[in-house]
Amino acid sequence: MMTSSLKRIVKSSPFLARLAVPAFRAQSVALSHMPIKGSIPRFEGRARMESPVFRSKSEYDAWLSESADQRAAERAADAAAVQPGAFAFGLEGFCSICNAPTVFVTSMEYVSTDADGHAQPNWREHLICKGCGLRSRVRAALQIAIQDLGMRTDHAIYITEQFGPTYRWLKGRFADVTGSEYLKPGSPSGSRHMGINHQDIQALSFADASFDVLMSFDVLEHVPDNAAAFREIARVLRPGGRLVLTIPFTADRHETTVRAEMQPGGAIVHHLPVEMHGNPTDPINGALCFRHYGWDALDKLRAVGFTDVTAHLYHSADLGHRGDHQLLISAVRV
Repeated sequence: MMTSSLKRIVKSSPFLARLAVPAFRAQSVALSHMPIKGSIPRFEGRARMESPVFRSKSEYDAWLSESADQRAAERAADAAAVQPGAFAFGLEGFCSICNAPTVFVTSMEYVSTDADGHAQPNWREHLICKGCGLRSRVRAALQIAIQDLGMRTDHAIYITEQFGPTYRWLKGRFADVTGSEYLKPGSPSGSRHMGINHQDIQALSFADASFDVLMSFDVLEHVPDNAAAFREIARVLRPGGRLVLTIPFTADRHETTVRAEMQPGGAIVHHLPVEMHGNPTDPINGALCFRHYGWDALDKLRAVGFTDVTAHLYHSADLGHRGDHQLLISAVRV
């Protein structure tokens, strides 16, 4: 993730960006080798979060109908939390990862409109806890993985990132954690640069059945061949191993929306306007978004060898999770 200061530099001057990026990368590499030590949260009392689960769009649609009043109240509360005229602001709450009161920081960058026409921040990418530094979708994924899915200290864990606080948080609490970044096209998976593990999730270097848990947070939308990525994820997980996945998810659509495709020769065909996301290994150019996933992603995971494929919904203003349709996916390797 880019710091706010680097974002300003990148936007203001390409020349300054070229000067700043090497220092940013060096800092990211250095920090990746520094675990954030602490205890594993217990998620008790105020810290506990209940997450409805769905195995199909039809189950989700039924829940939407049954919970209309609840969701309307949540949208109204989310809208009221936005501070008019402020680009960045903080909201008081309780971080279940820190197990302590905190302030969740958000901003009006990447504004969207909710079902009632209110301008909303990109809640899942913001609401960053001032204590642990983790954003909403990551805190929710870690909580669900530990609280509901049984991730344990003796599990071998692979996470598809090595820069940023999430990998460091895991390294400081779990004994067997492997992380990686996609560093450079054409580099073989398993090659290393300054201690950073390069992996292409379409062709991982790990042996079959290497891990008990695989965590991937907003990576697969940037992968040209997502079918190959799903197969590789299944291959490297042990029988009974668990996938914990966040992806841009359009909960009102069954079909995945393909925004761009890579042709066999490497040319990219765009079906929708180009959408670029932040990229810690290439902060100037970012990462192309190839797709927004629909409910058919669950079917694709079942097809490559997963069972108990489930979408978990999370929303808790107190725990710093706001916004409609915040979902993450879990699945068990057969």
